[in-house]
Amino acid sequence: MIEIAPGPAPLDAAARVPGSKYEANRFLIAAALTEGTTRLRGLPEGEDVQAAISAVSALGGSTADRGDCLEVRGIAADASPGSSFDPGIPTQVSVGESGTLLRFLTAAAATVPGSITVTGRGRIRERPVAGLVAALGTLGADIETTGGFAPLTVRSGRLEGGTVGVPASESSQFASGLLLAAPRAAGAVSVELEGDPVSASYLDLTVSVMARCGVNVERPGPGRFRVAPGARYRPGDHRISGDWTAASYFFAAAALAAGRVTVDGLDPDSPQGERRFPELLRRMGCEVSEAPSEEGVRVTVTGASHLRGLPVDMRSMPDAVPTLAAIAPFAEGATRIHGISHLRHKESDRIAALADGLGRLGARVTATDDGLAIESPASGAPFRTAALDAHGDHRIAMALALTGLRLPGVRIRGPQVVAKSFPGFWRALAELGFRVCGAEGS
Repeated sequence: MIEIAPGPAPLDAAARVPGSKYEANRFLIAAALTEGTTRLRGLPEGEDVQAAISAVSALGGSTADRGDCLEVRGIAADASPGSSFDPGIPTQVSVGESGTLLRFLTAAAATVPGSITVTGRGRIRERPVAGLVAALGTLGADIETTGGFAPLTVRSGRLEGGTVGVPASESSQFASGLLLAAPRAAGAVSVELEGDPVSASYLDLTVSVMARCGVNVERPGPGRFRVAPGARYRPGDHRISGDWTAASYFFAAAALAAGRVTVDGLDPDSPQGERRFPELLRRMGCEVSEAPSEEGVRVTVTGASHLRGLPVDMRSMPDAVPTLAAIAPFAEGATRIHGISHLRHKESDRIAALADGLGRLGARVTATDDGLAIESPASGAPFRTAALDAHGDHRIAMALALTGLRLPGVRIRGPQVVAKSFPGFWRALAELGFRVCGAEGS
């Protein structure tokens, strides 16, 4: 358990954030499916990315750490079933708790020789995957699931071209997985989204990464994507840009401590939906400024003495929902977040986890199927300090910790879960000047 408390005032600090795991996982899958060697620089640490590196080997590629970069040697473009694996003995690989990798690896595995069994831990066996499996089956893949969930086995075979519909209201990762695998299909692959897409910005990120790897994804109409026959990934040298979600925690720290925090090394043109988080803070009353730097853009957030609640649809920046929710109890008026029903199927039920944690502090929280309404305690009622459960979820642990910047004595159970995406989080928070006691897993 760790305890968070404010540090000396005023807060005026700079922070560094790791590279985007969202970019990293997409680049690693594309590199594994590339004939030749790709070099990736600025890869973040974290369990999700380490699992993706292991997945490269499961797909038949290899990796080598060269100090300043990771070299990824992909598999031959003409690899055929049985060319390098015994299809009767499935390769087993764990995706840990990464739902993203579960979807991406399942699709990629349908394009390579051999059979791959995909496993995981935590809530990975509850993460939806049936919509993706059905779409891959339409394209010729042979996949055996466990009641429609992982563990699942992708058997040796060839992915044909064709047009497939994929449910978009559960996860954008179904479509992203199909697109990442499409350059190795026998013909053109067209993907049509069914329903109102969630996390649409992550589809934009997939398209962007594929373009940087040499594959153009056509967009012939709303919710439609096409990868032409003969499209192939090209080897290259790529740098992973800074993670806007990780940056959101430090921007939120400035808002809560009414201080100033600057984060450098971010991509101003990033498709990451969380790129818009500083604008939400501006609407709440903070000052936000940006300046170009040698590493991209330098963003400074200066907090305000009074924050305002706001209504916001966060379906395109879902990983910043816990961050905004942690600020909301300290704002005047209600903050109403909607468009996030899919957050019930993450490492935790994030809607329920946030309602539980913030409610224990005395905030008034109403949870719905689609979102949260959050207000400060009723008039005259005080906030309370408490030990808050991370619910085994890295995003919940980091977000709820921020409340300790206003409420000395807040404690987080299970702080080691931040290793999934940001192993250095507790250390980084302490380097800003906040008191972090007993930082297990830092």
